[in-house]
Amino acid sequence: MSKSLSRLLAAMTCAASLSVYASEDSDSIHNEHKPHRPPQAAFDACKNSTESATCQFTGRENQTISGTCAKPRNPEEKSTLVCKPDRMDWKPKEGDKH
Repeated sequence: MSKSLSRLLAAMTCAASLSVYASEDSDSIHNEHKPHRPPQAAFDACKNSTESATCQFTGRENQTISGTCAKPRNPEEKSTLVCKPDRMDWKPKEGDKH
């Protein structure tokens, strides 16, 4: 194989590796900024309610969370309601899923 062909193949391999690395890096950055989803109990608390209705659900460590039924932030879930806690310092536990 000629030197120029070897260099061309090396450059192409390098470029392909960098593009894969950049793609993976941007995915991890994107995932870090994803909002946390409310726990399933927060959705269940508003299942048969209307927007602005009061609600309660059991949170971490069996604490009672009181709130108001509202549309979730996630545009994909706008047709459902979720119990939005009255306490602004409440945050979902890592790993809570809908």
